[in-house]
Amino acid sequence: MYRLVDLEGFNAYKPAVDHRVRLVKAYDVRRLRPQGIILGTSRSHLGLRPSHDGWDPAAKPVYNLAFDGATTKEMYQYLLHAHTVRPLRQVVLGLDTYHATLAPATARPDFDANLLDSPVGGVLPSLIRADLKVLASLDTLRASLATVRSQSDREPQWFAPDGQRLGEVFFRRAGEHFEQLGPRGYFEEIDRLEVGFKREGQLAANARGPGRTAQPATAASETSLDYIRRIVAFCRAQRVDLRIFIAPEHAHQLEITAAIGEWASLENAKRALVQLLAEDAARRPGAPPIPLWDFSGYSSVTTEALPESGNRSEMEFYWDSSHFKDIVGDFVLDRLFGLSRPQREVPPDFGVRLTPATIEPTLARLRADQVAYRRSHPADVVWIRSLVDGFAPQPGDQEVVAFRRPR
Repeated sequence: MYRLVDLEGFNAYKPAVDHRVRLVKAYDVRRLRPQGIILGTSRSHLGLRPSHDGWDPAAKPVYNLAFDGATTKEMYQYLLHAHTVRPLRQVVLGLDTYHATLAPATARPDFDANLLDSPVGGVLPSLIRADLKVLASLDTLRASLATVRSQSDREPQWFAPDGQRLGEVFFRRAGEHFEQLGPRGYFEEIDRLEVGFKREGQLAANARGPGRTAQPATAASETSLDYIRRIVAFCRAQRVDLRIFIAPEHAHQLEITAAIGEWASLENAKRALVQLLAEDAARRPGAPPIPLWDFSGYSSVTTEALPESGNRSEMEFYWDSSHFKDIVGDFVLDRLFGLSRPQREVPPDFGVRLTPATIEPTLARLRADQVAYRRSHPADVVWIRSLVDGFAPQPGDQEVVAFRRPR
């Protein structure tokens, strides 16, 4: 956790990181004291580089504080943690449309707010709550012993010092499904899992019956959307340069959303984000509005064709239908930071700035683009419809690591 000493052959290789990313990132923030951070899910964790040349030099060092399955409540807590350790200058927030809803704000079972600093906590309480708790645990002792024992058979490290998950390393590990199934087979596996997660959620809701909910009604201050509002308000109050984007999932994800009947929720989520930022701007006349970029539409990037069956050639832009490669992350950051590089030209149809004036025309164009995509990719549409119509839970689906789905 502390990396006070890194000795080759003793503890330089950290295998425990693989299953303790949230814990490690909390301590990395204390150690590295970044002034620029990335917040988001596995999409941002994998695809956004802290080394991108668009970051404000005054915000360095930059750290990728995104992690698999991050909720907006967790993002907010990690934002407070990083700012308490050292005042932030720049934040990039990557969202998925399911974040901008009135669903109850949640935290994952492995989330522990006691590990994080906050503006009202102070240093000593944090030391007592976090450090002593972790250091005294049997899990820490076992992980430490395993670290020492594993130095002779180390695997390639996919967890970069700046917090990014390195796809070029992660997906090519021995035994990884990407290597076993090939790029197309892996892509289709993620499609199937995405349909499964969404359909199981719908079946669970239907089983509760009409008019019944899984839990009591949630106050407005406890919704997922509200924690986005808190992030915006905090960055405004602390004069932090905040830039927000909706992640560029592959067109297959959009088709899955439509096929299971959640298209209206996707559109309403985008409207909610625009309204939230419009309200923020109205409270601060004269201040520059916080930018919101949407990369989730049908574009030359997101409609990239899959390799032919049996062909093990990799895609240029995607690892699977949910996770994009570094080059796409660079396109995203180029847009957010207003950069133009001849050696890295962003496709003109990739990304649109969402504002009250552009939101409805953008949604209308999205619907039209979907019709065009279905005409030009009939086999993809048939594949996705077959997954939805033939859905049946598969043994082991729930055991797939959280990374394989950004939720």
